[in-house]
Amino acid sequence: MLEQQIANDLNAIYLEITGQPGTLTPENLNGIVDVGATLLSANFREKYVNAMFNVIGRYEFVDRPYQGAAPDVRREAWEWGSIMSKSRTKDFTVVTNKTWDLVAGQPVDNQIFSPPDVQTTLYNEMVVWEIDCSFEKRQLEQSFHDAGEYDRFQAMLRSTINNNNVQNLDALTMRLYNGFIGHRLANNIGIYDIGTDFNTTFGTSLTAADAWASPEFLRFFAYKVLLYKNRMRSKVANFSQNATGYTTFTPEEYSHTVLLDVYGEAMKVYLQSDTYHDDMVKMGKYDSVSFWQANGSGIDYQMSTISGLDITVPHTSPAVTVQRDGILGVIHDRDALGIINQRDDVEVFYNPRGQFWNNFYKNETRLFMDPAENGMIFVFGTPGP
Repeated sequence: MLEQQIANDLNAIYLEITGQPGTLTPENLNGIVDVGATLLSANFREKYVNAMFNVIGRYEFVDRPYQGAAPDVRREAWEWGSIMSKSRTKDFTVVTNKTWDLVAGQPVDNQIFSPPDVQTTLYNEMVVWEIDCSFEKRQLEQSFHDAGEYDRFQAMLRSTINNNNVQNLDALTMRLYNGFIGHRLANNIGIYDIGTDFNTTFGTSLTAADAWASPEFLRFFAYKVLLYKNRMRSKVANFSQNATGYTTFTPEEYSHTVLLDVYGEAMKVYLQSDTYHDDMVKMGKYDSVSFWQANGSGIDYQMSTISGLDITVPHTSPAVTVQRDGILGVIHDRDALGIINQRDDVEVFYNPRGQFWNNFYKNETRLFMDPAENGMIFVFGTPGP
């Protein structure tokens, strides 16, 4: 064990915390705060003969479940079959009620065939991946005191694999949202430039980088989100925000809102902290994401990066590329996008010659997007350079 004499340091600290006269001096915390060292370092030798290693007295294994940070858009899974079929029908046309239009001696034609106009979309693409990890016992028995420590070590491995898969699903979920946003941007459907609208309405010159700190803008933002959510509840053509021209609607329980957390968290603090009636400024349930595609760099997380996209829109021919920043949030119908048939299995193979187990953690899932469902994209101004 590496010992560090800190008497002088403690005496100096004592003078500081008891208010003795003097100036604040820099402190070197090397040797006081332990940040760990590699296992084979010479510092782990005992001091008597300097040839034996100190025995590990307690093992701590980093084992905490990762719940994920992306919105949960997982749907049902199924055991058999491959394709997901989604059908919808167009609105019907109102015709004359013949019961109240009868004329003596005139026949009533009841032989007219009126089939529905039905559209069916098929989804049959899947993404797959695998994580491999070999588990061994005989060699590791030399590293632990008992079976309990060994089991905790194995639990740490399994937990990390599970956390990796949750992280992978997070990444895929954000790719799904990016594809949905990019598709709308590429077709200029359901895009609302809230920044330009605010600046024009109130004669200001806010930018996406500073608007999060403006209570006036945050109130305007919350108002517009609530307004469009309410309007999309109505089955009205002008309120239907979809890419296929259907007159559709999104009930409250089917409406999902996702905001960039710079704005989502600011709304909670700036709007609810300066009013006695905070229910009047609440937007209801929404998810927050820290970025759409990239998380920037440094601790400031540049707005131009976290609010931006640079993608090729899925299923466009010829390929369409979308590059823009200032994406603040999304409202979408529950059925506009989702993860379906997400499955994970583990296959185990024992190698008797090497006396180890190979574990193959297999994952598969499907990401679907339906342009015929409602969706609104909130952006701020024109794209940056």
